Amino acid sequence: MVEAKTELPEAAVAPALRRPELVAPAGDFACLRAALAAGADAVYYGVGNRLNMRTAARNFRLEDLPEIAAACRARGARNYLTLNTIVFQRELADCSAILERAVGRVDAVIAWDPAVLRRCRELGLPTHVSTQASVASIESARYYRGLGAVRIVPARECTLDEVLDIQREAGVEVEAFVHGAMCINFSGQCFLSQDLFNRSGNRGECLQPCRREYLIHEVEEGAEYLLGRDYVLSAKDLCTMPFIEVLIASGLDAFKIEGRNRNPEYVDTVVRCYRRALDAHRDGRLDATLKEALVAELKTVYNRTFAGGFYFGRPIAEFAHSRRNQATHRKEYVGYVTHYYRKIGVVEIQVMSNPFRPGDELIIDGPTSGVVRVKPAQVLRDGQPLAETPRAAVTLPCAERVRRGDKVYIHVLRQGRRAGE
Repeated sequence: MVEAKTELPEAAVAPALRRPELVAPAGDFACLRAALAAGADAVYYGVGNRLNMRTAARNFRLEDLPEIAAACRARGARNYLTLNTIVFQRELADCSAILERAVGRVDAVIAWDPAVLRRCRELGLPTHVSTQASVASIESARYYRGLGAVRIVPARECTLDEVLDIQREAGVEVEAFVHGAMCINFSGQCFLSQDLFNRSGNRGECLQPCRREYLIHEVEEGAEYLLGRDYVLSAKDLCTMPFIEVLIASGLDAFKIEGRNRNPEYVDTVVRCYRRALDAHRDGRLDATLKEALVAELKTVYNRTFAGGFYFGRPIAEFAHSRRNQATHRKEYVGYVTHYYRKIGVVEIQVMSNPFRPGDELIIDGPTSGVVRVKPAQVLRDGQPLAETPRAAVTLPCAERVRRGDKVYIHVLRQGRRAGE
């Protein structure tokens, strides 16, 4: 577990405590709706398979912008469009066309290429500077403010004191990462994937060679060493939950969760945990017991073990550790929804594999439903209670509405036991 800090850094004293905006990732509509239902104040996303830093995500179509805007506004949330890669001359026309369609539909554009920032300014679109810009100083932040930026996402290598100096002296809002994957290199400065595979991390195409095993060959004696156990290039995931109260008290404008390549269950779990922490802090209920419980819940979804990032200094040995997923739980496919009876709050599921029992935790997700979790006390087939489901149609109580075709999974411990055992 990340060691909690009990004292604020020298600069981390906000003149008036304000509630930070919780900004969540959305790789598709299921993730978008999961983030909003879990309590996100804003979502960020990309359109198409280029010009944003997550081309491997499912992403949205340009035609989806009105629906995204409507879904966010219905929840009182903001939506941020990412155009945060290097943009070449041949792409400027396409980029401009995207931005023109975004006018009146997005609340801000996340970018860093000056050509994109300039076009946003011409169109009256607010801009947030991506962490890809590697803003690590007050002067850099002032430069981007001069290009019209209203918010900066600083380089992740900055300490909390440095981030707060930028916020105070540069006159811009600051959005800081609180959870998710970290890069072994400086923000926006890694060329390893480009060099090895001709797939640039700065174009959203990183193949993550840092997450792999490496063989070191000693030239004089011919000895070889396999560096797989510790994955010295593979950074741990950032988790600020153990010291979240320090970040809240510092007065940062927004907390950002990384994860546009993650599934809806990941988005739901992580957003829900940080929402609970923020609300508990507001109500004076945030304590060590709750934080430990939330960290345990965060460990149930994809992670490479946790570290505290750079907020309190430059980590060395603690920064890199494991390539593989360290989640304590996994999901296994059960089947799909065939019908939902709204008046009585019952769902019918066609079980295809991995039979389940009453009391097991099920996850239902779909592009409109988002993520719905249920632990049915009773499961029926033809009106008769079941001890374990066959591969057949079954019904169970479900208070939240789901849709036909939504996928159903059982949530189990990675060792193979059910989550409740």
